[in-house]
Amino acid sequence: MMTETLTITYLNCGFCTAKNHCAACGGELSAALEQKPGIARAQVNVPDHTLLVEHDMDSGDLEDLLDGMGLLIG
Repeated sequence: MMTETLTITYLNCGFCTAKNHCAACGGELSAALEQKPGIARAQVNVPDHTLLVEHDMDSGDLEDLLDGMGLLIG
């Protein structure tokens, strides 16, 4: 397992009806990420634009997964 802190450069939150990307979005995205294969732990901090993730995926697969969920990292 690898633990990384990544910078979120863009967030398209499908959970949020208000589209204001609050802390609640971060909690919902974190929970959804933790359900994905290869992700052991995830913590999305929307105000700080960070993602703390513990995973066993290669960087390309992780980036594809995040992109598919509306999270761009950079």
